[in-house]
Amino acid sequence: MLLNRDVLVVEDDDANRYLCETLLLKEGYQVQAVTNIADACTSLKARTYDLVILDLNLPDGDGLTLARQYCHPDSLPFLIMTTRGAAQERYLGFEAGATDYLIKPFHPGELIYRVQHLMRKSGKQEVQDRLQFGDWTLDIVERTLADQAGNPVNLTRGEFDLLAALASSRGRVLGRDSLLEAITGDTSNGHPRTVDVLISRLRKKIESDPGQPRHILTVPGLGYRLENLS
Repeated sequence: MLLNRDVLVVEDDDANRYLCETLLLKEGYQVQAVTNIADACTSLKARTYDLVILDLNLPDGDGLTLARQYCHPDSLPFLIMTTRGAAQERYLGFEAGATDYLIKPFHPGELIYRVQHLMRKSGKQEVQDRLQFGDWTLDIVERTLADQAGNPVNLTRGEFDLLAALASSRGRVLGRDSLLEAITGDTSNGHPRTVDVLISRLRKKIESDPGQPRHILTVPGLGYRLENLS
């Protein structure tokens, strides 16, 4: 359940703006969408938001100017959503105060995961304590995984964090970068191959047939998702 759920989307591309609105509305967020910096400033002065999703290449200027003026990580997180993927561009985005940085094109599940992650970090979204899939129960608070009979499964920290990210995504696909960030806190602190290794280990622990998994599924070219959530 969401505690606060007001999101401002600043995006001039019609297709991307519509996609963001549709995805967020489906998840229960309240969404205001604008196409330029001027309208974004007007909206931010008139209303309190819990998150801003910001494109950078806007018709009336660089979105970084808006981030520098309004971004307050402790109270108003900014998720930059842009085609500018170079390391220097990402540096400038974080220097301007961005809380997270998402490069276009992106998978829909990636956007929702990032939004949920930022809401949880800011304390604006409740975290479900227990998540169930198949015969397994994952306790987020106690950091445990147990089978139907209550028998615990020994998981490493990385295995638990990866499984928790998949479970929290509610069946959506998560890319390797998102999963790596869930494990390390920063995609620069590890190699995407780490995700594949941990997935293999998890399958050996929770799948009756690791070669034909029923829970942790591979989505070719996109990443992984968790099946049979309840």
